[in-house]
Parts: sequence; structure tokens; C-alpha cells
Amino acid sequence: MSGQLSSKSKRFLYILLGTLSLILGIIGLALPVIPTTPLLLLAAWCYYRGSPRFHDWLVNHPYLGSIIEEYSDGEGIRKESKVKAIVLTWLAVLLTAIFVVESLTMRILVIGLACVGTFVLLRLKTRSE
Repeated sequence: MSGQLSSKSKRFLYILLGTLSLILGIIGLALPVIPTTPLLLLAAWCYYRGSPRFHDWLVNHPYLGSIIEEYSDGEGIRKESKVKAIVLTWLAVLLTAIFVVESLTMRILVIGLACVGTFVLLRLKTRSE
């Protein structure tokens, strides 16, 4: 059985990766440059593989669960969520470009990445209310 992880080790690794992803996703709620939704989706997948109890907790969480459901049900993202994500992203990007980054090249890169992120958000299906 050399070279293969035991079932218990795999579960532990899934739970560990899920927890790290969850922590980064929660940080992403405050820092728009960290992609919250993909990290929460990864956490849910890891928890599904590693711990049904953790998975149930996450997908049924009053706030985090709604983010996961909103993205994964195929009906699109609420307009309010899109607007909030775009506004917070640009607020963080502009503050970073003005007060944190000194290099013109880095400013252009940060703004360019924000443009790409905005484009992606705008292309996502909008949920009909």
C-alpha cells in the first residue's frame, strides 16, 4: 500500500484544504481582490469529499451557503451581488493604485486585472428576480 494515502488521510487532506479555502474565501469578503465565490465552492467540494458534517454546515450557513447556492444553481447572480462586487473591487483597486503601489507598471497591472474581473462579472448570467 505504499504510495497511496489511506481513506482517513484523504479525508483529513480534504478537510484541511476545505478549511484553508474557506478562510481565504471569508477574507475575500473584506478584500475584493480575493475571489470569494470560487474559494467557497472549492471549500464546499472539499468538505463534500472529506466531511458530510462540515459540508452540511457550509451549504446551510445563513450567509456563506447563499453565496454557494446562488452561483451553483445555474440561475445566475443577483444584480445586487454583481454591483456590490464591482463597486468593492474598484474601490480596493483605486485605493491600492493611489496609496499603495508606486510603480506605474504595477498600477497598470492592478487596474488591468480589475478590468478583466469586471468583464467576467458582467458576463455572468443575472438572476431574474
